[in-house]
Amino acid sequence: MIALHRGIISVVAILFIGLGIWLMIQPRAVQDLYPLSLDGPMAVSEVRAVFGGLMMGTGAGVLWLVWRLQRATDAGVVMIFIFGGLLLARIIGLFGEGVPHGPVLNETIFETLVFTIVLVTTLLIRNRE
Repeated sequence: MIALHRGIISVVAILFIGLGIWLMIQPRAVQDLYPLSLDGPMAVSEVRAVFGGLMMGTGAGVLWLVWRLQRATDAGVVMIFIFGGLLLARIIGLFGEGVPHGPVLNETIFETLVFTIVLVTTLLIRNRE
């Protein structure tokens, strides 16, 4: 079970790193995915920092916890907080903007699955490391 947990956490962390690098290099790519307009340099800088830097740093930190420090449970807890925060924002968005569609719906489904799987695997391994 620990190997499965580490594998899931690692795949998600690598996705975060890849997306973060991509959006640091090409922050305007979010305009291709979402109905957003990055009209000024500050908007581009924010996407580069928040979507790029924060995602890359988070993914790298989680990989460091899992593989360097051998703290798979702690990495799972970090992922639970990250995806829990994302899901909370999505729930608030349901009331503010309505039911998501397109890429946002796909991301909501992915985030829900990752949250659930990581929560279950973290609970199952919490006393075995």
